[in-house]
Amino acid sequence: MSTFFKKSFVFCTFFVSCASAALLLAALGTKHWTESGAKRMKNPAESDGKIHFGLFEGKKELNVAYGWRTYEMDVIHIMKDEPEFLNYWFWLGTVTVLCVALLTAVISTILAVINTITTSHRCLVGVSGLIFWNFLTCFLSLCGIGLWLAQFYTKIQYNVLTREDRGNEWSSENMAELGYSFWFVVGATCASFVNVILTSIANNEHETETVIPVLEEKTNGAIMLY
Repeated sequence: MSTFFKKSFVFCTFFVSCASAALLLAALGTKHWTESGAKRMKNPAESDGKIHFGLFEGKKELNVAYGWRTYEMDVIHIMKDEPEFLNYWFWLGTVTVLCVALLTAVISTILAVINTITTSHRCLVGVSGLIFWNFLTCFLSLCGIGLWLAQFYTKIQYNVLTREDRGNEWSSENMAELGYSFWFVVGATCASFVNVILTSIANNEHETETVIPVLEEKTNGAIMLY
């Protein structure tokens, strides 16, 4: 493989890293990590509810045959007043690992440009460094997925309503599902994994090219001695 094609592989990782970073940023900023319906147990046929929220904010719409009423949701405030709403440590862990994953994705985009323009053999700056940063992004994104799945199966699937709503006989049990904000993280994970493959190919080719001249030099030296 020529140097041009190796550089092309590395440059491709720039666009994939941009996509990964954009997906992680969208996941952190959008309000659809969870989407759920709701019913009032007292009159389920005449009531309906739609709830969606992200890591920080959301919206709740409830209708009891008098028309839809919309309420904004502050996730942090609700957790503070109602600890049973979400597991705080799962929430904090999700936010933390995704913020760090976003940072490593940005680092990957910068290093992709640097390695396209120049050739560096430094551990965390060269092509081998690109493998590390993309793998770290992939790993952290997977951690975020795992933490939110734990949140979903221990808390969210049973309730996404406040105490006041539950006091008015509203229920969302078994009506919740994972929203598109969550799937953004899955997409970012896949993108980072693709980058690991691309950078591994480019790095292997680089290593092959550096080893061959050394072997040739030793062979030539042996012939001259002979």
